[in-house]
Amino acid sequence: MSGASRPNGVRQGLAARRFVLTVEIATPRTREPFEQAIRPLLVLAREVRDDPRIDAVALTDRSRSDQDHDPILTGHRVAEESGKMPIVHWAGKDRILRHLEADLQRAEALGLDTFLLVTGDKVRQPPGGRPVRYLDSVNALAAARQRSQELLLAAAVSPFKYREEELVNQYLKAGKKIRAGADFLMTQIGWDLRKYEEARRVLNERGYHAPLMAELLLLTPARSRRIRRVGLAGVTITGDLAQRLEEEAASRDGGRGFAFRRLALQTASVRDLGYAGAQVSGLDTYPDIVRLLDEVERATRECPTPEARRQAWRELLTLQNGRAVQVAPAHGLYLKPGAMGERSGGARAREWARFRIMDVIDHLLFKEGAAGARVLAPVLRRLDARSGVGRLLLRVERAIKGPLVGCQTCGFCRLPETAYVCPETCPKGLANGPCGGTKDNVCEFGDRECIHNQIYRVSKRAGLLAHLEETLIPPVPETAWDSCSWVAHFRGEGPKVTRLPGDRA
Repeated sequence: MSGASRPNGVRQGLAARRFVLTVEIATPRTREPFEQAIRPLLVLAREVRDDPRIDAVALTDRSRSDQDHDPILTGHRVAEESGKMPIVHWAGKDRILRHLEADLQRAEALGLDTFLLVTGDKVRQPPGGRPVRYLDSVNALAAARQRSQELLLAAAVSPFKYREEELVNQYLKAGKKIRAGADFLMTQIGWDLRKYEEARRVLNERGYHAPLMAELLLLTPARSRRIRRVGLAGVTITGDLAQRLEEEAASRDGGRGFAFRRLALQTASVRDLGYAGAQVSGLDTYPDIVRLLDEVERATRECPTPEARRQAWRELLTLQNGRAVQVAPAHGLYLKPGAMGERSGGARAREWARFRIMDVIDHLLFKEGAAGARVLAPVLRRLDARSGVGRLLLRVERAIKGPLVGCQTCGFCRLPETAYVCPETCPKGLANGPCGGTKDNVCEFGDRECIHNQIYRVSKRAGLLAHLEETLIPPVPETAWDSCSWVAHFRGEGPKVTRLPGDRA
């Protein structure tokens, strides 16, 4: 059976505005041979084949380890066994643009056309002797869309942020992802129904009507303990929620019944909020999937109205002492209608001063037609960046820009596009906005504030927030690293920053 002839339940469901349900399964680690490792996945794929309630199996990429088995080849085998087009996740961690292009070519040959493109979480064990690069999901979406208009592309958004900078940045980047080519969005995992409602409303207010799906997790006491111990990028389990789960753990089945009930109510609730579907994870067997589907039907029957389902949800999130479980941090931010980016405050004095100084320098020396540019351009455009003079200029550039902006000598300077905050100071080198791994404004790596918070603050004060949403900044070419960006700038070399079109949806 060719890939092109496999029914694509996700595509069909979204087109028909029917609630879509997909099941996410983790692609196995490479510590087992491929055929042995994927055997349980193929069993599951055969079991869901004739169940019309399940639209697709979704396969993660580099989630269990830095080098899981190939999700494309795994997806091909799952498609053969299930007869359904899978959603193949593709993570940009430790990958660059040519890796994506090669993988899309392989996927096309295998008949796969549906992808969730994400930047990916931090590499667990960095390889020695070379830097780890991350292909930003926005760049991946733009490249995939340029390759084919027929691909069905998804992107992630995390509304479960509770500080202005990280929250608004998520919505700005979501808009950019839709403009770059995403057909639909999928949320991060969370248990805050107010945030699910906020995400749909904010995106609608900004004119982005792309379908929105919810990523949901079967949260058991054991899984909660593990997430709180080792972490799961961008996922928040509050102390209250953990306490409720420990109370459930005392039940006869160790809390699994409560977990299924909660997941069923959450599935029904996001449907009530107008979500296009849900992708559920933590269900590793077909009996578990059937149990969830039966629980959804039961919850809908027993709680026939949205308000009744909300009340059942609240009751399930009540501690034994009668106190409501707080699923969000205290004093967390929720955006009011029409108020995105309009709160008081902005760039700190030092951030704003640096922006003003750098902007003056840029307009005097580098903007086309500026006095400095008229002097520098005729000289620098004749130079080879790899020549002796070019290497000397590289040292000068590093000496000047290093103390000012933390320059990493990438050879492709994007400072004017990022409020003069060097994107290479992000551990993932992201220029188009943050990943979803921040928590309380802190980088996923845990050792610094997310640089995109500063970009947001400065851009807000300068009236440039739309720039963050509409501008596509290409990745640094491999050949540019460790060369003088000044030479490349005046020679007109390297990829160009472009303005993205409006909403595709």
